[in-house]
Amino acid sequence: MTSINSPVFRRTWILTDGKAGDLAQCLGVAQALGVEAEKRKVSPAPPWVWMMPFGPVPLTDRYGMANGPLEGPEPDLIIAAGWRTLAYIREMKKRFGRQIFTVFLKNPRCRAGYVDLIWAPEHDGLHGERVISSLAGPHRFSPACLQRDFANRPDRWKDLPAPLGGVLLGGDSRHYRFGRAEGERLAGALLRLGEQGAGLVITPSRRTPQWLQDHIRKSLEGRPVYWWDNKDPNPYGYILQHADFFIVTADSANMIGEVCVTGRPVYVFKPEGGSKKFDRLLAGFEAYGATRPLLEQGEKLATWSYPPLYAADDIAREIEKRARTQFFARE
Repeated sequence: MTSINSPVFRRTWILTDGKAGDLAQCLGVAQALGVEAEKRKVSPAPPWVWMMPFGPVPLTDRYGMANGPLEGPEPDLIIAAGWRTLAYIREMKKRFGRQIFTVFLKNPRCRAGYVDLIWAPEHDGLHGERVISSLAGPHRFSPACLQRDFANRPDRWKDLPAPLGGVLLGGDSRHYRFGRAEGERLAGALLRLGEQGAGLVITPSRRTPQWLQDHIRKSLEGRPVYWWDNKDPNPYGYILQHADFFIVTADSANMIGEVCVTGRPVYVFKPEGGSKKFDRLLAGFEAYGATRPLLEQGEKLATWSYPPLYAADDIAREIEKRARTQFFARE
């Protein structure tokens, strides 16, 4: 998307409670809009947080309070994610009304009538006049960004054979658990890919259990693998740009959505657990033609393609359209 850089958005705030996934989605929307955004973190303490999102913000966090998250000149646009931020959006709307356009990413799970636009993933099944949805969530890795910033394949991968697989490891979550059996199954699938001639670039996350990392490393000894150990710069963007296919664990909707910006094959590994919500999410990506289950014994590496998914542009266009209507109406 090429933003018109509308003067409507002279000042933009991003509100989150610090979760990396929420911040990444907000930054992706701001990037698609072509605006510079101020990152504001909310961290309400008890008893205030116990009343959220329905209660007020702490007295020290009200608009204009020194050293608070709402300090400074008011913005024209707020992009927020995380249920704690809803009370802060309401605080700003009570003070400035239609002078501020407010956006909330993901399902607020309450009647948030003070939010002007809500984006929610399709698998949440949220509908309404102020709601837009997409299969994948917004993020910062646009096709243009990948081509511009990650065009050159890193030298440290020069000895890895093709096809190159990008392996994105998650970890235990509210819905999934990585037990020993899952570790064996995942390591075995990666080993079979190596035996078929694929090179692998593997990146663990902060949630990846150390035992699982150690087990996969040992299983792949002697294979052409690059393992990111947090010492070199994070190769994530380079993986998206240069990998021929991807292996992603099912515990992260963000990771699955991000790799689908490439239009290249995505294999999903499901650990123990799951939920109806995640089942709908995974079914949606499979129906779209983006993902397949990770290879089982005897299966061969396949190649397929699909129209790349990049939701941030669509969300940005909707924000610009609705904000213009709102701001013109206030005059």
